[in-house]
Amino acid sequence: MSSEKKEDKKSKNSKDLVDNESGTQKLSYPKSIFFIIGNEFCERFSYYGMKAVLTLYLTLILLYDDNTATMIYHLFSMGCYFTPIFGAMLADSLLGKFRTIFYISILYAGGNIVLALASIPNFLPMIPISMAGLALIAIGTGGIKPCVSAFGGDQFGPGQERQLQRFFSLFYLSINAGSLLSTFLTPILRADVHCFGNETCYPLAFGVPAGLMVIAVVLFLLGKSLYKIVPPKGNIVITVIKCICHALGRKSSAKKNGERKDHWLDYADDKYDHKLIGDIKDVLHVLKLYLPLPVFWALFDQQGSRWTLQATRMDGQIGEFLIKPDQMQVINPLLIIVFIPLFEYIIYPVTAKCNFLTRPLQRIAIGGLLTASSFVIAGFLQLRIENTLPVIPASGFAQLGVINTLPCKLDLISLSSNVTIESNELHILKDVKADVAQNITFITESCQKISEKNIYTMNLTSQQIQTLLVTSDDKDVIFHEMEDTLKKPEKGEVNVRIVFILKQNLKEPPEMNSTFKIVGKEKEYYLPLNFKRDSPSDLVIGSTDYERILPGEYSLYLPVANDSLEEKFFHMDEKVGTFEGKNGGGYIVTVAPGNGTNEHEIQLHTIVQPNKIAMYLQIPQYVVITMGEIMFSITGLEFSYSQAPVSMKSVLQAAWLLTVAFGNLIVVIIAKLQLFNRQSLEFFMFACLMAADMMIFAIMGYFYKYVNQDQEEKEAIEMPQKNGKSISNGIRNEGYADDTLM
Repeated sequence: MSSEKKEDKKSKNSKDLVDNESGTQKLSYPKSIFFIIGNEFCERFSYYGMKAVLTLYLTLILLYDDNTATMIYHLFSMGCYFTPIFGAMLADSLLGKFRTIFYISILYAGGNIVLALASIPNFLPMIPISMAGLALIAIGTGGIKPCVSAFGGDQFGPGQERQLQRFFSLFYLSINAGSLLSTFLTPILRADVHCFGNETCYPLAFGVPAGLMVIAVVLFLLGKSLYKIVPPKGNIVITVIKCICHALGRKSSAKKNGERKDHWLDYADDKYDHKLIGDIKDVLHVLKLYLPLPVFWALFDQQGSRWTLQATRMDGQIGEFLIKPDQMQVINPLLIIVFIPLFEYIIYPVTAKCNFLTRPLQRIAIGGLLTASSFVIAGFLQLRIENTLPVIPASGFAQLGVINTLPCKLDLISLSSNVTIESNELHILKDVKADVAQNITFITESCQKISEKNIYTMNLTSQQIQTLLVTSDDKDVIFHEMEDTLKKPEKGEVNVRIVFILKQNLKEPPEMNSTFKIVGKEKEYYLPLNFKRDSPSDLVIGSTDYERILPGEYSLYLPVANDSLEEKFFHMDEKVGTFEGKNGGGYIVTVAPGNGTNEHEIQLHTIVQPNKIAMYLQIPQYVVITMGEIMFSITGLEFSYSQAPVSMKSVLQAAWLLTVAFGNLIVVIIAKLQLFNRQSLEFFMFACLMAADMMIFAIMGYFYKYVNQDQEEKEAIEMPQKNGKSISNGIRNEGYADDTLM
């Protein structure tokens, strides 16, 4: 671009400002904004799409345990919000916002590509290359975070305050639209597409976000000719630090000399100009208000952790459709898309007529209180859930479940109870005294050819969960003990194990692995048999380990020996029956010799009750926290930009994002301390903490004096002319001189 064109462009900007001030012309909405919004949509699609499948990639592909995978996930998240400060330093001090966004976005896209390549089986060393990809993504997404929204704000001038406010709403809308679409799409690409010989396709699930990030870079570059580019003001961060240190040093020495200043920063006026000192005062003026803000993010980010875990204890079945617990997070971006126009065009205009919610800090405080209310709702919902959860025996006691597979009723006589257990029935004895040998008498008077009275001795340990299978070989009663669990399955799935009594010539492992197969609508599972022979008649009694499966109806197939072969060959062609596993339930399926025409019959026994509280009851808390987010987060972005001096806008945006990182740190600390043994109490604690925090913020906001940066912004855009060239009162950055030629 020639110097004449540059001068024409600046002259046009100056003319537009003059015309606007005189009221003869209204400034149009900047066309460059649509490239910035498109870039943000693609970048957020890339980030949230990748993040949606990251935890499963860490656990199922890289084979980290749950705790290590969680640690890596949160370290990555915190990195994404700690790195913005460095992006802000580059933008405001050296490269300018445009170059910073462009260069770091290339690094960002490279990280996505590296992660996608690392997920290809047997191609690259998976773990180190994946970690390198995540590090590049964290640097990339964090580096551009404070710059993109601030760069968008730079496209507006004085007199466009209302358009600027709507830009931040549109900006936030693009974030949630990208999040909404990617959160739906990438799990489908991961689970329903098969590639490289695997049942899943993580390379595609990571590859699509990588492609969207490449599109984001190209789209951002295409709008370059339309951008209003504000040059950087020199190494402002280091200058600010030096100024503060100098002021503090002079203040301590000035006390000895009796020298007094109106503000402690004024002690730096011997070395630094009043304009810089004033800008630092403005920044510190705002930063004091940031101190209470991390608590909001401590609550907000629990939608992906505590609230999702809460959903795993709930029933997601709605008719024929099953909602997965992690899908509930989609409600937030969906509501954002609906609520933004509602707030912009109805709620804010109506409340403004009542002189309410007209000031940014007012909106932030009310948004925080709404967020606290959402956790009160979550707490009461959690109380209902806790009343449905299985109860672990107290110390000194245990639980014993007895499954009767005899063809007759079974009378059980013990120290604590006398009960009758019908055929194919499970009976659970709670609060059985532990660490003491107990004789349990089983009487089978109604069973022909089976010994009528049997005594079995058990010695249960404290808080042990045990299941006892009672069967026979048509002559003697046989007992089979199994260690059990009352743990709820994660992610709203189903825990199931198979207990079997078979009269087949099965070969014991490791000679030959026999497996049950259970087949559902979406998936089939294979459960290896663990068994032993308990009688001379080759009766095979055993069980499988618990398998975590999706809720639904399943058909069970037995391993059957093919006697026509010299070596026994087991195949899966005998269907025994069907059973249904419900969301959050724990089940034992017994397979025993059948009566009459059926060679085998199955029975379903519930060890852990399925989830009973409907998952859609979480919707009210999502509605309230989303309303709080709109009033808190969108307003906070606008407030940070409008109150920042021109030279430090990206720095203040980065400081806003740092509050997110510290909010995550609060959750990590509280979770580590394990202050509560009930999740509902933790929810109520967070609600009280947020309410108290917003009361403090409201008091601080009441005494806050708003800063008008419009005049400074006008001077930065409409610089005086001399001999056809611009005169800048700021620091000249020669590295930026040819930025518009890029």
